[in-house]
Amino acid sequence: MGPPEGIRSRPPAIDGTCCMQLRIASVVAVSTLLGALFAGQSNAAGPVTATVNLTTVDGKNCTITTEDPDGLHLEPNGTSLIASLATLTGDGCGTGGGTGGANPPTTPFVLTPSPNPLVANVDQPFTVSWTLAGGVAPINCSGAFTGAPAGALMSDWVQSAPAVIGANSRQITPVAADQGGGASAVTFSLSLTCSNADGAITSAAIPITINPVNQGGGDNCPANRLTKANLCYRNIIGTCTTDGGADNLTTFPIWLGRYADSSGTLTPTAPPYLDFPGPTGGGPTFSISQGQYISARFTVPTGVTVGRIGKFTKAFGNISNYTNADFSISTECGDFDSAAIGPSCKGLNVPNDGVGIRWRIDTTTSGYCRLNRGQTYYLNVRPVGCTNATCQLRIDG
Repeated sequence: MGPPEGIRSRPPAIDGTCCMQLRIASVVAVSTLLGALFAGQSNAAGPVTATVNLTTVDGKNCTITTEDPDGLHLEPNGTSLIASLATLTGDGCGTGGGTGGANPPTTPFVLTPSPNPLVANVDQPFTVSWTLAGGVAPINCSGAFTGAPAGALMSDWVQSAPAVIGANSRQITPVAADQGGGASAVTFSLSLTCSNADGAITSAAIPITINPVNQGGGDNCPANRLTKANLCYRNIIGTCTTDGGADNLTTFPIWLGRYADSSGTLTPTAPPYLDFPGPTGGGPTFSISQGQYISARFTVPTGVTVGRIGKFTKAFGNISNYTNADFSISTECGDFDSAAIGPSCKGLNVPNDGVGIRWRIDTTTSGYCRLNRGQTYYLNVRPVGCTNATCQLRIDG
């Protein structure tokens, strides 16, 4: 006898049970298979369970289980194996098995990154969103990537996590290994597979470009940008309060969007922190090396009062290794020297307690850097004359 062609439906039984058809490949003669399944079980108490484990040509699996003693049998034509009262489990059962449903999440679905197109920077989070339709819970989604450098982890992406019918999102923070650890940007692709008990679907791949840690990446910054540091907020008696980890210095709220009160309590105590113009005074101290710089992106709110004034200062510190600093406010990241920066929008070799830059909103005034509402700028700061491995800076708003 040749191998069976498959399992096919048979008419409903008197008790209303039904049968299922599934085409399989087998290297065991059907008569031998049936004999092995039911040998020695005819007198057993309770239901007799038969299980067939299949592997499809594309490497997927399907397990057929029946508790009907007559549920797995050979049809008279000798080439079809019938399973009734059967339960199908596995990713190779098609859409007719599982727990009786045929409702995987609807395909296709589209990944929408932010920013779009997706240009990310090492140690800077980005978000990927998608929407699922149809399907039944529980649903889990796992990411994958292709063309990435050796050693890439993308740990926030590849992990499996619950998803819902409707809107979903995942935040990912690339690390140096994901970028390849070199000095140049790399580009590869992300995809996402969402599955439930009835099946799985995979999104189309989207390209992602990751820039190295010492560049601003999508900000098009020069090399040697310091992107993370442990920020120390000193209270009136000089003790240090930190939030317990290295902070992202590439945006204004994380760097200058908090301050320490006289007791050392950080305000605000948790995100979201204050965007430009931020709080007054109480800014953080951090370590930086000669040749490095900080560039914090901010956008002037459209609702800020015309004519409002403020300043950024090189604050005094009470620990060793303090250094002077250069300041600039520019529409370009890491720009200290271009002709586009007006003289009022930069300060050079600013000492302790010196004003780096005074600014004014939508108003041109001598000695004040004009900042226009709705415009995006970079606050750039770098040490001057640091002769140690690292020196300390403290910047106040």
